[in-house]
Amino acid sequence: MYTREQAKEKMQRFVDYQNQLIVWNNKGKPDIIIYDNETEEYPFGWVFHWQIKNIKDDYSNFLFGNGPIIVERETLNMYKMMTAISIEENIELYKKNKNKLLQLEEDQDGFFDPVNI
Repeated sequence: MYTREQAKEKMQRFVDYQNQLIVWNNKGKPDIIIYDNETEEYPFGWVFHWQIKNIKDDYSNFLFGNGPIIVERETLNMYKMMTAISIEENIELYKKNKNKLLQLEEDQDGFFDPVNI
């Protein structure tokens, strides 16, 4: 069984990967962070929310399609939630059949690849 700190460390590696992956209008990195105050804990693990650190009033720097990530307590496996349905619906989907959500796996080079397409 893993701790919240271990889950957050893995999530931070994912966020760091996203910061390196995304080029922000040729102006550098987007400064994506984990919104710690939004992290939710469940018996199965944690739901981490991630987004740009300082969102502009006009949302011109807002990330779209970045659903929250479930990090499992037992395995540290990561599942990306869908953005078209609510958090509650995503959790129900995860509980019924987690393979309906995109599982992300960190490889030896630090890339996070989908493994259940």
